[in-house]
Amino acid sequence: MKSKSMELKRSTVVRFLLNSFFTGWILYTAIDNNDEKLPLVHIVMYNVLLFVPSWINNFLFFPLVRKNRNILQFLLSMAGVFIAIIFIQGNYFNWLKQTFHTNELNDFTPLAITYSSPEFLKNYQYYFDVFPGILMITVLMAIGYVMQELILKIKKQKQIESQQILAELQLLKSQISPHFLFNVLNSLYALSLKTSRETPDVILKLSDILRYSLYEAQEKEVPVRDEIHIINTYIAIESLRISERADVSFVNEGINDTIRIAPMLLLPLIENAFKHGIDSTVGHSYIKASLHYKENALIFRCENNFKETAVKKIGGIGIDNIRKRLQLLYPAMHKIDLEKKDDVFTVTLKINL
Repeated sequence: MKSKSMELKRSTVVRFLLNSFFTGWILYTAIDNNDEKLPLVHIVMYNVLLFVPSWINNFLFFPLVRKNRNILQFLLSMAGVFIAIIFIQGNYFNWLKQTFHTNELNDFTPLAITYSSPEFLKNYQYYFDVFPGILMITVLMAIGYVMQELILKIKKQKQIESQQILAELQLLKSQISPHFLFNVLNSLYALSLKTSRETPDVILKLSDILRYSLYEAQEKEVPVRDEIHIINTYIAIESLRISERADVSFVNEGINDTIRIAPMLLLPLIENAFKHGIDSTVGHSYIKASLHYKENALIFRCENNFKETAVKKIGGIGIDNIRKRLQLLYPAMHKIDLEKKDDVFTVTLKINL
């Protein structure tokens, strides 16, 4: 509520400044065009009266009709103000003409727009002289009001969409981390059953991975080298568990410290290769992964074999989440291809940076 109130006050201040600028510009032009050297007080008074309906409309009637949606009340109120101001300003203009012996409307305002009265109302022509100027200013400032409200609405909608995207990204990250941790703990459990001497080293590597998933993964972007480091750490943990029956390789080329991407985009693809590839294969298995940076594009490729009967669906939770995150983070800037051919699964991801 407090944020909404502040936003309303801010928009009101902006509207006040814009309307004041327009009013001031008309007043300045009227004073500057005063060739007859008429008293400035009457020049200012006449032009101020032109703006009275528009100011009442923009700061009272429009906000009220937005709040209570009472169109009839709005129209009747505006009609009442119009009639009152036309009556006041018409008689004022008639007095000015008689006092200063001029029939030229442009002696008093740059908005010298008149309308010929019907023959039977020709004695009241001064009302028809002031009406077009009042109407034009009211319409112009009403258009300004509507445009400002439209801009604010679009801005607010974008803020809501950004908040929704951020909430969805946080949800996807929260889904990735437990899934990732589950796989690592499985590897650690398998090593502990063997009473492996590498277990303490694996625990250190696991702490490094947990630090990354808990802290660095909360950043909007991280250096690609950090993602490479965590992939190598994960591969090192898994390789201890399956070293006798699998060949795993991961190479990178053209990567420098200036290249950054969203965290935890590549690691789930490696996880997927272990889970649906090596872990599903009884005999010899392999994973070949590569990462290249070329022509402002980051290209990741991962290939692994698998046991056909063990795979019901290409990918899994990890890849589904990656797809969703890519759509949110790199719309129209990425391409991900999944290919299953015989007993080989390949994922290729290209991100234009």
